[in-house]
Amino acid sequence: MINIRAFLGLTYYTSELDQFLVEFDQQHPNLSPSQRKENEKYRHIFQLRDNPGSSQHEQTDKLWDNF
Repeated sequence: MINIRAFLGLTYYTSELDQFLVEFDQQHPNLSPSQRKENEKYRHIFQLRDNPGSSQHEQTDKLWDNF
């Protein structure tokens, strides 16, 4: 399969900073414990944002049920 964009020379601009960050990530693939914890936290937040009906809070009793 031919990549039309590459064939026509249509490429996206990548800044020097983005290139540096990609290279840095490739050279340092292992995350520190704090980076892993932050990654898990945001993955959980994104999961709740993207699937609001699947929250565990909604499946448990509501705070006001006993009033």
